[in-house]
Amino acid sequence: MVSLASSDRGVIAPAAGGSLKRKQTDTPFDSDNLPSSQAKRLRVTFDPDVDVRILPDWNEKSLELVGEEVRRALDRHATNDNAVYDQIRHLLTLKPTSSEAPLSGLLQKYVIALTNNVPSLDHKCSGLVHAIIDCNWVARNEQFVRSYRHLLRSLISVQPGYTNSVLHMLVNMFVELPSPSLRQQDDPSVPRSRLQSRTHECLRYLLRQNLMTSTHLSPILASYFPFPTDTTKAHVRYIKNLVTVTGYLPELKGEILALILDRLVKIDVKIQVDMEELEDDIEEHLVEAHTKDEEEEEEDADVSDDESVSSEESLNDEERHLKELKESVIKLDAIMDILFSYYASIFAEGDLLNVDHAFESLLSQFSNIILPTYRSRHTQFLVFHFCQSSPDFIERFAGCCSHLAFDQRRPHILRIAAAAYLASFIARGAHVSSSVVRNMFDLLCNHLEKLRTSQEPTCKAPDLRRYGTYYATAQALLYTFCFRWRDLIVTEDGAPLTDQQLIYQEGDFIWYKNIQDTLRRNIFSKLNPLKVCSPSIVTQFARIAHHLRFLYVFPLIETNKRIRLARSLAGGYMDGVAARETALTMKNGEESFLLDAYFPFDPYVLPRSKRWLEGDYVQWRPIPGMDPAGANHEEGGEEEADEYELSDSEKEGEDEEEVELDDETGTDVTL
Repeated sequence: MVSLASSDRGVIAPAAGGSLKRKQTDTPFDSDNLPSSQAKRLRVTFDPDVDVRILPDWNEKSLELVGEEVRRALDRHATNDNAVYDQIRHLLTLKPTSSEAPLSGLLQKYVIALTNNVPSLDHKCSGLVHAIIDCNWVARNEQFVRSYRHLLRSLISVQPGYTNSVLHMLVNMFVELPSPSLRQQDDPSVPRSRLQSRTHECLRYLLRQNLMTSTHLSPILASYFPFPTDTTKAHVRYIKNLVTVTGYLPELKGEILALILDRLVKIDVKIQVDMEELEDDIEEHLVEAHTKDEEEEEEDADVSDDESVSSEESLNDEERHLKELKESVIKLDAIMDILFSYYASIFAEGDLLNVDHAFESLLSQFSNIILPTYRSRHTQFLVFHFCQSSPDFIERFAGCCSHLAFDQRRPHILRIAAAAYLASFIARGAHVSSSVVRNMFDLLCNHLEKLRTSQEPTCKAPDLRRYGTYYATAQALLYTFCFRWRDLIVTEDGAPLTDQQLIYQEGDFIWYKNIQDTLRRNIFSKLNPLKVCSPSIVTQFARIAHHLRFLYVFPLIETNKRIRLARSLAGGYMDGVAARETALTMKNGEESFLLDAYFPFDPYVLPRSKRWLEGDYVQWRPIPGMDPAGANHEEGGEEEADEYELSDSEKEGEDEEEVELDDETGTDVTL
């Protein structure tokens, strides 16, 4: 029996003790002319009974052989003999498309052998371990993926010091998924969506086997979150992966959703700050441009990166700023749409426990992230939409805002913001019932009256910095009244007042409880809220209140025009707030001493995600019978005033002299 081995090129090697010569067709010698001994030797060499066996190539090593090779490599590495050790490490790091790369079948045997030797992979073998972690595994065949996943599980179980490195590798795939082309010729083609599923399956497999792994995951997820300047595509890809993680890692769901919302609100605020520096109508133009871009997205999909870079280089500073702002708006819109869709799927399931947990999560994020953030513009509409899904959620959100607004232990800036959120929600929520409007309005009135009682004795002039909470509550009432006055009128049958009843009503309306008297006492008090509240809200309230025969305040508004506000050296908790408002809103002069007209549920303009708010929002409507253009009430004011019987405090308000607060002494000076 003769055994013949082949080289890598497939040339048959000679057997021991013999020689082979290739038969030449053009040889000048004829076999008949050869000596009989040579002819006999040739016949014996090519005898068909000879057993020719081809030895397998290196891609077909047995599992036992590979296991022994790995064991010896690790043993020799311990004695600083790194030749085979380095070869195995190099083998793992080769790209599957490399000509030197082994087939996945052979590499899988090395993965299995390494799994059997995990106890030896201590810190001295960190180079090999990181080669394992950096291995291109996700686009290979299913058998290889399962073996690799098992290796990772064994590794972090026996050698927990490598846990962070493994998690970093997996989370990095949420940011940038490897190409499906990174596979060997013995691997089937795998779609990109399946590659992402494999990443999550691997992470879920590791977490299921070792629950402590989740404690390492949270900070890693935060560290890989895209920067605000990164592309919309990067944000959408990463956030979708985070949402997927919440499905199989419920213990981190709250942290992950809070992380997304925290980064979202920062993008939101930055957009609003940038908007302040531009013209008033720029937001409308940006939204229109965003809508147009969505329609032309497919046409622009083939534009190369080089063309994009060259076009951006040709822009001037202003055009580049507008381009970046538009990209931020698109980014915000896309992320909001993802979050609306995520919570909608939970609320649509109808599982009371899951729905209640999701709503509590939204309330927590509102209290801890949205409320303390100044100038958030769109993020809060997640709470606005989902809290209107049931009367219970409406009352819970309103109760949350009122609790935060009235809690004396809270920072004053949070109490002021909570009052603005409460008023804006009651005013703009289409599903907020009349009973909730009345109860919340009455609650605000009672709180305002308590503040007036305690602060008016020490008040010498209107001062936002000393009495900020009072003015925030007063402005909340004025704003709510402008939108929900109809719900505050009491009718005989309890039904809402119709337009006809409003136009043809004879005499004064009956108002809920004592809200009319409460507002009258406060408006004409020394605290003088109409001087400090936003002029636009004050003017609108004055017109509506006059038309509805609720209050007549135009004389006081005229008197307030002769009052100049100035800074008090006494200072107060509003100093920092006012400084921030001045910086962000670019208010100067006396405007810096007025309360900012910030009501967080003003119209939502993001084009893609605004579909979620259809039917949730109360739009401004003209008051039946009231001049929409705004009549000039300064002329003929005395005649109109005769219709009302002014109280002593109202008369004092009309006779007030012009007052300025002295900068140095902090006392009022009569001019």
